Amino acid sequence: MRLALNYQRVDPSKGGAETYVVDLCRSLVKLGHEVDLYAQTWREDLLPAEVRKVAVPVSGRTKGARLWSFAENSAAALERAGHDCSVGFINVWGVDVLIPQGGVHGASLEANSKRFPRGWRRRLYLLGKSLDPKRGLYRRIEARQYDLSRSTRYVAVSRMVQGHLAKFHGVPADRVHVVPNAIDGGRLAVDDSSTVRGDFRRELGLSPDDLVGLFVGHNYWLKGLQPLLNALRTRLDRDPKSRPIHLLACGGGNVGPFRRIVNRLGLKDHVRLLGFQNDIRPPFHASDFFVSPTYYDPCSLVVFEALACGLPVITSRCNGAGELISQGAEGFVIVRPDAVDELADALDRMTDDQERLEMSEKARALGHEQSFDRHVARLLEVFQAAADAKSGRPARRSNSCAAA
Repeated sequence: MRLALNYQRVDPSKGGAETYVVDLCRSLVKLGHEVDLYAQTWREDLLPAEVRKVAVPVSGRTKGARLWSFAENSAAALERAGHDCSVGFINVWGVDVLIPQGGVHGASLEANSKRFPRGWRRRLYLLGKSLDPKRGLYRRIEARQYDLSRSTRYVAVSRMVQGHLAKFHGVPADRVHVVPNAIDGGRLAVDDSSTVRGDFRRELGLSPDDLVGLFVGHNYWLKGLQPLLNALRTRLDRDPKSRPIHLLACGGGNVGPFRRIVNRLGLKDHVRLLGFQNDIRPPFHASDFFVSPTYYDPCSLVVFEALACGLPVITSRCNGAGELISQGAEGFVIVRPDAVDELADALDRMTDDQERLEMSEKARALGHEQSFDRHVARLLEVFQAAADAKSGRPARRSNSCAAA
């Protein structure tokens, strides 16, 4: 097939979605497909030479104006190009298949508001967001993306996102294909895991027998670091002699407020706020489990990476990736991020070495099941169906996990 991928800035150093686009380009080229990338900027050194890069012109003085300009100009360019199937990701429209990897803005806003207690604080937060010009821009973009008079097909990375597409935009189930995210299972591999583990622990002053949990996220508030810190405090209040958990918190963002929370809760000896890591592999290999009690994550790639590293996972039902975790098998899924007692219970379960070892083996197997090859095969079924419909060919029989 001749495919077009549409994403504004393709640079894996910026985040998971950018990495995903590069990986998808590589996989599609490897399978023999012709791939054109429509973008404003890209990392030339990381994209296959076979990918044809098309620079989309962008104008405007503000970030919002440039975002709208990119989407509008991309849609016009794709309409003229005549690909078998065009695929968009975030903040674009006019494509044959849309993969809203960031989920739905309305769902994200609703989830973010739950960080605040019911009452005036939550209402004030929602009021502020309703007056934010960016919110208006996102509404205008999504009105184009989810215009059901178009023939666009949608790929939801979880059933949670499928539900949000129906709730916030009225997208019927027969227009949605549920295809969970996937990872390159070897991305976090190292030559000698035990050496990396030991060296990184020594750098942090941790012993080989210390129990270490890992948190990774670029938005600490959204990813639930505050309730996680509260749960660590709850464990100590319940039983001061309970086995200590040493938490490593990695990721970009403003660490200052969380240093103050750590100090206020008396957790300085238990929490290391490491900030952004140029190489995330050492923290993964130095840890014993992964925890992300997120308020909103359509289908967390970092959860799959943790599983593939053999780390049992604690996450929340607000994370689409949790749909694949069996309770007590590969980890635990708590009902909501601020269910602090339940989160503390799950942390307690990680202190049992034998139980955690059994979960680790199952976690590794589940993580490696989320292979990128399998993921791309499912996507290609959706792309082919869109191409067939576009050309007027009869639809082919598909084994895709299309939504029911």
